[in-house]
Amino acid sequence: MDSLSSLRQLIQTHPLIDNHAHNILSAAAASDYTKYPLEQIVSEAQGVALINATSTLPFHRAAEQLASLYQCPSSDWDQLKASRDQLVQRDYESLIRQCLEGTHVLLLDDLLTDQDVESFDWHDRFTASRTKRIVRIEALAACVLSATVRKGSVPSQTADISGFRALWESFSQDFSLQISDAIDDPAVVGFKSVICYRTGLDVQPTEDDDTEPLLRSFARTISAATVSTPRVEDKPLNDWLVRQTLNLLKSAKTTQPNKPLQLHTGLGDNDINLLRSNPAHLQSLIAQYPEVDFVLLHSSYPYTREAGYLACVYPNVYLDLGEVFPMVSRDAQESIIRESLEIVPTTRLLWSTDGHFFPETFWLANKQFRNVLEKIFVDYVRNGDFTIKQAKRAAIDVLFYNSNRLYDLKEQVKIDSSLSVANSLFSTSEVDLLQAFIQSNPDVKYIWMQFVDYTATIRLRMFPVLEFAKIARKQRRIGVCMALLWMMQDDSVAGGSSTGQFYMIPDLSSLRRNIAMSSRSATVMTWWKTEDGEPLEECPRTTLLSLTNKLQDEFGIKAACGFEIEVVFLKPTTDPSTGEEDWGATTTNHSWSQMTRETRTMLPLLEEIVETLASVDIHLEQFHAESSPGQFEFILPPESPVTAVDTLIKARQVITCVAEQHGLRATLHPRPYPFAAGTASHAHVSISPPTKEASFLAGVLHHYQSIVAFTLSGDTSYERVKSGIWSGSEWVTWGTQNREAPIRKISPGHWEIKSLDGLANMYLAMSAFLAAGYSGVKEDRPLTVKDCGYDAATLSDAERSTLGITTKLPTSLSQSLDALASNKPLQELLGLNLVKNYTMVKRAESEKLNAMDEKTRRKWLVERY
Repeated sequence: MDSLSSLRQLIQTHPLIDNHAHNILSAAAASDYTKYPLEQIVSEAQGVALINATSTLPFHRAAEQLASLYQCPSSDWDQLKASRDQLVQRDYESLIRQCLEGTHVLLLDDLLTDQDVESFDWHDRFTASRTKRIVRIEALAACVLSATVRKGSVPSQTADISGFRALWESFSQDFSLQISDAIDDPAVVGFKSVICYRTGLDVQPTEDDDTEPLLRSFARTISAATVSTPRVEDKPLNDWLVRQTLNLLKSAKTTQPNKPLQLHTGLGDNDINLLRSNPAHLQSLIAQYPEVDFVLLHSSYPYTREAGYLACVYPNVYLDLGEVFPMVSRDAQESIIRESLEIVPTTRLLWSTDGHFFPETFWLANKQFRNVLEKIFVDYVRNGDFTIKQAKRAAIDVLFYNSNRLYDLKEQVKIDSSLSVANSLFSTSEVDLLQAFIQSNPDVKYIWMQFVDYTATIRLRMFPVLEFAKIARKQRRIGVCMALLWMMQDDSVAGGSSTGQFYMIPDLSSLRRNIAMSSRSATVMTWWKTEDGEPLEECPRTTLLSLTNKLQDEFGIKAACGFEIEVVFLKPTTDPSTGEEDWGATTTNHSWSQMTRETRTMLPLLEEIVETLASVDIHLEQFHAESSPGQFEFILPPESPVTAVDTLIKARQVITCVAEQHGLRATLHPRPYPFAAGTASHAHVSISPPTKEASFLAGVLHHYQSIVAFTLSGDTSYERVKSGIWSGSEWVTWGTQNREAPIRKISPGHWEIKSLDGLANMYLAMSAFLAAGYSGVKEDRPLTVKDCGYDAATLSDAERSTLGITTKLPTSLSQSLDALASNKPLQELLGLNLVKNYTMVKRAESEKLNAMDEKTRRKWLVERY
């Protein structure tokens, strides 16, 4: 399950929080290169010095990358600008959206300028969550100074210093009120000082007893403001602004969410005094205010090690890794990240772009940072400094969770199961997910930990939220008797032993509230672990994730799945002669994709199902009537395999519960009526890129008789697989858009599996399909079965032979289990113990069901599936 490719994928795709950025230029100013030179994307230089930026390594690297963004055939700067101008004129917002892809939320210092830029909340349209503000305290102070000057009561510079005292009292009070208001503003999540640019980072940590130097500093500043734009750049006053902000943040600590102070450190334009931009100057100030968190911005380059030392020894210091991407070369970027990791806890490293004006600054920074982080973390794993688990933990902390905690954002991100990592790697992030879920769903009091056994029975344990939180934090664990591996639907055991247990680990990426039932609860799927915390071989979810990763790791093949949920809605009936209760058809005037008078009576139910699913973030692609009486189909979107099955299980539960509220039973029984078409659970499987589709499909066809042991997992399943009823017919074959073939090819690398129904444990069914495809790719198996455009059962032996169709589908569960028993290669891919236990359970289940008469067996299955 742990793999370098999964680490790479995580780093490249995990949503990120940009903890420091600035506003984007409006469309009208976006191409005004005279006022906003595009070269500023990769350089802090200004004026004449900026001309030389085009001969730097960062520039050449950025130009090549921008060529791909603009789809420009050349990295020539003039051609790039021309291509960019076309994009801006055609659809500027589309360019911005592409540049901000993967950004969950922006924290904007929106006081860099108030000219030619969009407002901070305008940026909301491009991110998953609403933009937050970082308040620049010197800009706030300048606004207060301007208001004071406009009152016209500033003494002349030659006046006695005492004449400025009343103005100082007014200014200090107004500034403090502005800061306090910002602390109370929920849109504000932090503050920023650019004192590094103005007077340097050697900030005086405490107040002087003598207030005259501060008063003189204020007098000089406000006097200068009467003849020019206010700029706060006099050391005693600038130091006071920082201290006063820290004092107010300290006082608000017990009543307000955490709001750190960001400080520009290191790298800047020529307005900065490089020697005084060393964050080491801040040590006394940091020590003076242990209650306030400090964020040292811009990697403090070239003083990264000094900043790292502060972040190591002071628990209230965080190091931001921004701005150097894309401002310095690739080698320098790697060096900066490695220096940051020398002694800094990975829980105190933050990511930002320092994106400003041009949306490409965000795109280049994110792209280059992800690439460098991937290279360094992979190196550390290969050298044994990180385990993959530790590297993943650190990566998502830096990209998302450190900022989420520090700024008290309470953001929740939906993560693909294959990334959020099944092995319960991310205990802290999992807790974050739980906390965010509880905050969004305060009425949820109980969590159901679910698991699916080999009979596809969904079993669960229920916990009060506080107890479940202990499980998520790994403060306790939940054991399940090993007998589950041999358990049948009625709790009888097919064999095995009652000794030993495994442990359920929740995967909070699957956490969704329960709806359409009288319960204040939510469900979460689980992984099975051994006593030592290792993945249990017999865990169906683990098996599916492992095979998904094998395809990705060894062949670069990414698999995805999507499901069609077919259900038959039944209504309760009573036999008047015996009083026996049963289930009957809800509609009889019913046909495929048609709305009859009877079918229309089902619309309230159908639409309620769709809307209820959407409320838990399951959005159907379509729904319609199917062929059998009371039968309807709901089509889910494609997702990664484990996530897709998780979603399928939740969607089925929702459909069942909504139907129950209408007094109906939603059943997955493969053929509830012998006189009508059966009920499948067709799966769409795709591989990307599709370059290996022939060998993948060849492997599937070669092992298909064994695959069917998992996809048609009950004797009743085989009653549906007949020629002429669009169920995939009776021969192992495939065909482009052929619905009478077990495998319908839809497009390159995309197939529909038709030999599949609702009795299957879908984790195992998809595992078997991917395992067979994997074996075909690994063996480079040739595809000898040709594209069949007919129902193979209607062809002659000679016609089938010409197409390479030689094998019939099993006609019973016993036959498919026999095929599996003789298929050692597939058993080894799925796990010998898993196959052994699964086979034992299914044979015992078959014996139990075959001992029942047909009516009893039908009712027994309808009640359970």
